[in-house]
Amino acid sequence: MTNTYLPGQPSEAQLPDFSALPLGELASCTEHPVLSTLLPGVCERLEDSGGAVAFYDDAPPVA
Repeated sequence: MTNTYLPGQPSEAQLPDFSALPLGELASCTEHPVLSTLLPGVCERLEDSGGAVAFYDDAPPVA
């Protein structure tokens, strides 16, 4: 088995913008237990995205 490591430097790749999806509507009408638990928090974070970050716990430390 080979190990795959992420690059030591941040990527310039941009994540797709899903902010236009009607997540509020989905949250109010879903009966799926995972979605009904997670969507309210996701919707709240979309309203205040100024501090949003993405990271991997297994990424190599940045020197």
